[in-house]
Amino acid sequence: MTIELSVGGIIRYQSTEFNKDHSEFLLLRNKRGFWGFPQGHKERGENEIQTLQREVQEETGITILEIHQYIGKIQYKYFRADGIRSEKEVKFYFATTPEREVTISNEHEGFKWTTYQEALSILDHRQLKSIILKGRRRGLY
Repeated sequence: MTIELSVGGIIRYQSTEFNKDHSEFLLLRNKRGFWGFPQGHKERGENEIQTLQREVQEETGITILEIHQYIGKIQYKYFRADGIRSEKEVKFYFATTPEREVTISNEHEGFKWTTYQEALSILDHRQLKSIILKGRRRGLY
């Protein structure tokens, strides 16, 4: 089984009046109704940073993104649209943006800027919760 490689971002809105206790994180709701972070497949010739920048722009319209630090990775198995079982590895980075306006792609049905606590409560997958927790434990946000 081939492992698909993807890159994702935990993106915090970085206003000029930053307050760590009121940080807002970007979540996207996919067509199946699950909440998660912007992420996507690494294309040939791209490094992870380039993939993250491209995917965030494609999925959200955000063009200004400061990528700060690698957080960690998750792996999971799933069934592709063609019914074939596959495995995916997603490497997550912490990033900030001064852009609050989001234009979602047709891959998604909604988005939400949330507090850290709200993100923990509405993220649907345990591994996504573990990634945001890992960044918090490291003092990134």
